[in-house]
Amino acid sequence: MVKFEEYHEDVGSMQKKLKFKGKYKEALISGRKKTTLRLSTELKPGDIVILEAGEEELGEAVIERVLDIRIEELTDKHAAEDGFSSKAELLRELKSIYGSSVLREGTRLKLIKFELRKGEVGEK
Repeated sequence: MVKFEEYHEDVGSMQKKLKFKGKYKEALISGRKKTTLRLSTELKPGDIVILEAGEEELGEAVIERVLDIRIEELTDKHAAEDGFSSKAELLRELKSIYGSSVLREGTRLKLIKFELRKGEVGEK
């Protein structure tokens, strides 16, 4: 069972955090993963966040855009930007996180596009 805490945004502290499972560390650092899908978000374009994979802070990132998208509108391009090889792989991962009962046709998600600031990885 995947713990929700591994995917939430920590917005209570002064510095906002965007948290990921540790297995996404390399994809985040390499820039292969540059979006994330969440059920909700308080983030907005221009926000500066700390990207965290597992318990490790990777550095600061800038939120470039936040879009509303229905699950059936997702494409292979969205999957690639999220670090997955296909829409099917992305949907499997989302269902393992949120459950099939939550992710069904019509479910609205927030697509968050971010850019890890170069020179920030591992500094802190």
